[in-house]
Amino acid sequence: MKERVVALLVLLAGLLGFWLGQPFSEARPAAAAALPLAGKVVGVDPGHGGYDAGCTGAGGACEKALNLEVALQLREALEARGARVVLSRETDIALIDPENTPGYKKRKELTRRLEIFAAAEVDCVLSVHMNEFTDPAQHGAQVFYQTGAPESETLARALQASLCAFDPDNDRRANAGDYYILTGTPASALVECGFLSNPEEEARLLDRDYQRALAEAVADGLAAYFAAP
Repeated sequence: MKERVVALLVLLAGLLGFWLGQPFSEARPAAAAALPLAGKVVGVDPGHGGYDAGCTGAGGACEKALNLEVALQLREALEARGARVVLSRETDIALIDPENTPGYKKRKELTRRLEIFAAAEVDCVLSVHMNEFTDPAQHGAQVFYQTGAPESETLARALQASLCAFDPDNDRRANAGDYYILTGTPASALVECGFLSNPEEEARLLDRDYQRALAEAVADGLAAYFAAP
């Protein structure tokens, strides 16, 4: 009896598809194509990791751990919009062995991240970080782009607009800088998710629901960037 019901439902769905001018077998690919980031490959870089902890929050939060948590939330948000996501790291690791790497270890570790994204032929890169400042009142997510890179600037402005819409108290603007991690792909941006030096913002950034909402805002900004003419 159960098999009959399933077969009947499939038949009705097929008839409905033909009635609408589209066979049932083609309905799912068409729906997938309607996703705003369908066909895009996005590199997501959780900043720091392993021997490199990044900054420490007012209450002791560790940047490298929060970067990864937000990056994993961002992966889910991007995949829900149809993107294929490539992470430079998925655990608390460095991409080189710092004990046996002579010279400027950080540059070599960042080069390895760029190599991962280049091999995946990503369309853009989002590097996830947390901010800090001597003034604990400073707050708000801010996006940075590579100086002299027009696509990086356009992407950063789209992301910043979405983050400011997410947080009405945030009046920050996208800003230029020189960041090696942004040099591998023309459309690359560094997202400082907030200030760990601000105790209230640190508490929000530790909250999983806030991380998820923040990731959704970044994903919306990326979708707006790709949708722009």
